[in-house]
Amino acid sequence: MKITKWDAQAAEDIGHAFGYYDYGQETGMGVFYSSKEAVVNYIAGYVRMAFEGQMLYATSERGEGYIAYTLPGQKMNLKAGMAILKALFHNMSLKEMIRMGKALSKGGKSLQDRMKKEKKDFIFVGMVCVREQYQGQGYMRKVLDIAFSEGNRLHVPVILETDAKSKCDKYMHLGMELEGVRDMGAYGKMYDLIKYPD
Repeated sequence: MKITKWDAQAAEDIGHAFGYYDYGQETGMGVFYSSKEAVVNYIAGYVRMAFEGQMLYATSERGEGYIAYTLPGQKMNLKAGMAILKALFHNMSLKEMIRMGKALSKGGKSLQDRMKKEKKDFIFVGMVCVREQYQGQGYMRKVLDIAFSEGNRLHVPVILETDAKSKCDKYMHLGMELEGVRDMGAYGKMYDLIKYPD
């Protein structure tokens, strides 16, 4: 279901799930932020952007799991653009943003960038989250199925990128294929995944 009513608590819960994710021995994107709380606040801002851009969906009214994705040709509106800029500048210093940009460019072009250059249609998943109280209950599959169903309906692949092998393995278990790995050196790795339509 598409989210049409703003829920600040849900946004905070999603932020917390990202900010306090257990990476074990891995290095996640949180390394670019000054604290876990900065990650929490940035992700909550990202959720606001997805909501404003009509890109936010949930498994049900209870909001066990959420997914944000863009359809082929879907553009970000002004409200969504302002929300993501606010999230960035309120939670990262310019130095941190530059460091993250350099690390990402070191890893090479993302699958999203390559597909855009080739003018191929796809659904891009920018966020997948199961709220902490619902984790381990099978909701990740239900969340991804929202985007997979759209991919099947439109006959286009669904792509996403993630910052940990532990997350990548879950996506692969749920039907995605690993398309490539981008090595950012000391800042970890990014994993590009794809699910072709059935």
